[in-house]
Amino acid sequence: MAEVSYLASTLLMGLFLIVVATVLTRNERGPVPGGADGNADREQSVGAGLGEMARNPRAWILGFVLLTAGITVGVLLYVGGGPLPDEGREIAGLAVAGLLLLVTCAFLFLGTYLTATSTGRSSAWGVAEGTIALGLLFIVAIVINLVIS
Repeated sequence: MAEVSYLASTLLMGLFLIVVATVLTRNERGPVPGGADGNADREQSVGAGLGEMARNPRAWILGFVLLTAGITVGVLLYVGGGPLPDEGREIAGLAVAGLLLLVTCAFLFLGTYLTATSTGRSSAWGVAEGTIALGLLFIVAIVINLVIS
């Protein structure tokens, strides 16, 4: 009976994710104009396609769904095993842990960077703030490791 409740919970959360994504993409805003330093023309010429994709909420939602699906498959392979030998299960576990760490760091850095640059600060200021945020995350991880050990 527990398996049915887990499946129902997963489906319910998936539906909730779809509703939230729909609500978020309905209220799209246009791209933010160039920063206060006047580099709008240079930013459009260098990596314009990637920058446009980064401003599109649908691209972020698609990336999130694909990332979630990949993590889910990795966790299922690690927990359930399936046709994988023990070494494959260990690799799946390490891959999921590494992917979650990478996503957390990228989310923290890019979120801080994009917040800084969208408020009119220069990209150097955004990189500095993102690096400080990552440094604080690593310090917290070291402190937790020292307290637990």
